[in-house]
Amino acid sequence: MLTSNRILSQLDPWGMWNELNKEFNSQMGAFPHSPHRSPQIPVNLWVKDDQAMVQTEVPGREPSDIDVSVHRDVLTIDAKPLEVAAADVTKQGRRERSNLAATRQIQLPFEIDPERVEAICERGMLTVTLHRHESTLPSKIEVKAR
Repeated sequence: MLTSNRILSQLDPWGMWNELNKEFNSQMGAFPHSPHRSPQIPVNLWVKDDQAMVQTEVPGREPSDIDVSVHRDVLTIDAKPLEVAAADVTKQGRRERSNLAATRQIQLPFEIDPERVEAICERGMLTVTLHRHESTLPSKIEVKAR
């Protein structure tokens, strides 16, 4: 006889995916915290014809802990690991926030002008404004009559 829990588990469309993910994590470790790969910084990206803006949260980090660089159409954000002071407790009860180094590379739909990039870190939020390189802007051609 099937119990209600067994019936519900068979009807769950994500059940097999969750089981596969659970098995993978038990064998390999959680993907974002793999020792071979630093966690990826989640970002929001807005794009207009001549500029783009990227925002990301960088809680607890000073501007000197963040490296922003551009090369052609790729923006790279690197955040150094957080220095966490040890608390006066015998063991850690819970750790949900990562203090590891994190990185993110974002390819934009146009080449970036490195002279016009502005990065501002305010209240734990990094905002990077990127302008399209002048050489890639469309140029208007005058049509003449004969």
